[in-house]
Amino acid sequence: MENLTKKFLSINEAAQYLGVSEATLRRWDDNGTFKATFRSPGAHRYYSQSDLEKKTKGIFRLAFDWASSAVPYIPESDFYCSTSDRFKARHEIMAHEFEKVSALRITGSLISSAAGEVGNNSYDHNLGNWPDILGAFFAYDLGKHRIVLADRGVGVLVTLRRVRPKLSNHKEALHVAFTEFITGRAPEHRGNGLKYVRQAIIQAKANFIFQSGDAILEVKKNKKDFVIKKAANYIRGCLFLLEF
Repeated sequence: MENLTKKFLSINEAAQYLGVSEATLRRWDDNGTFKATFRSPGAHRYYSQSDLEKKTKGIFRLAFDWASSAVPYIPESDFYCSTSDRFKARHEIMAHEFEKVSALRITGSLISSAAGEVGNNSYDHNLGNWPDILGAFFAYDLGKHRIVLADRGVGVLVTLRRVRPKLSNHKEALHVAFTEFITGRAPEHRGNGLKYVRQAIIQAKANFIFQSGDAILEVKKNKKDFVIKKAANYIRGCLFLLEF
């Protein structure tokens, strides 16, 4: 058994790898959300590297499934920020973690501020207008250099139509949001914020995708230009993946 456990990660090591607490891993194991690879005769939980990698890659899938689901439900509690205050508290923790990683200190502030802008938009532009589940999905893995955000809000097109009623589709709305400065009343600020997000991420030499409705905007590392594609699945709100 000793030789076997050396090939696997303890619950403490697995928790650090995923960026969650040991209590969370125990709860996931108990309720079947994410089972331990095996338990020792002493009931200690152990995890394989491959299982942990699948779980990390699954963060984006969890966000996508939640944002695109026709049936509303509360997402995984460790990633669910039901209020703006909860999001800001978790975002501040992430920002502090960036500061601890020397390789991320230069770009960390840009990446963190971009994620903060996207997250804040979820609350600022859906206040009093949440279609079903309020709040945002927010997950990150600094080890894998990945941040995921999502909401089930009204989306970019509906928001911008308050001041640009002639916008015809989600692709056009994303193009406006990420390229044009829009000034004036409060609903217009989404366009300004997402333009900053694009500039900050390009400066940080990172990749990101942003989906709203049936349109996906993608920016690749070291490229200033972006492409907007038709999405296979519809998302009423917004979905954001940042890889740095």
